[in-house]
Amino acid sequence: MPLMRYLQQQTTNIWVSRAILASMVLSGFSILASYSRGALLAGVAMLISLWWKGKNRVTAAIMIVIMIVSIIPFVPHKWTSRMETIDTYEEDASALGRINAWHFAYNLASDRPLVGGGFNVFNKDMFLIYAPHPYDFHDAHSIYFQILGEQGYVGLVLFLLLWLLTFKSGHWIIVRTSNRPDLGWAHDLASMLQVSLIGYMVGGAFLGLAYFDLPYSIMVLMLLTRVVVEQKLDSASLQDPEKESAARLDSNPGVI
Repeated sequence: MPLMRYLQQQTTNIWVSRAILASMVLSGFSILASYSRGALLAGVAMLISLWWKGKNRVTAAIMIVIMIVSIIPFVPHKWTSRMETIDTYEEDASALGRINAWHFAYNLASDRPLVGGGFNVFNKDMFLIYAPHPYDFHDAHSIYFQILGEQGYVGLVLFLLLWLLTFKSGHWIIVRTSNRPDLGWAHDLASMLQVSLIGYMVGGAFLGLAYFDLPYSIMVLMLLTRVVVEQKLDSASLQDPEKESAARLDSNPGVI
């Protein structure tokens, strides 16, 4: 959805813009229709991020409220009952099974902190050794506990560091393209890539998609965008000696 929003920001064709908007709305309905609590939390996180990054927050907030109010009458009782289990997870067998799997990952990583248990370690044989309830076998259902169990504490730190540095690269792009209309596309792309990462990091807390390819494609897009922006900024500074001199003074304030 954030990437579709980026495409909508770049197009000047009203019909293309409307088609992308319709796709975003349908994607929103697909989130609700999935009955996934993790997907709901990821969608809410992305919606808040999109609102925060928007230029007209008041109008956007009004539109969001209208959309939510208009959807509520059509939401089936079965869906609301499932979402309510977020607060009453102690009574939900699926949630308790995930917590058991998370305890399994913690116990395994504590026993093998440097390397973890290796790929595909969430199996019945290993549960008999490390799980608090050894016969309640579940998948990781969390990118964080999946990495923790399979790669250990070192792997988890490296995993989190990848996304932190990717997010910081987005911030670097946004700051340096804020007053550059010619690089407005990079500003918008970095912003929407950040929103995408927020959705992945929130939704991933309840889904075992640590090796899903799309987030890593987002990481590559962010880094490539930074490379292009760096090249554009270097080219602009070479064409304007005064800006280049000012940039050098900023980086070396003690030099006269």
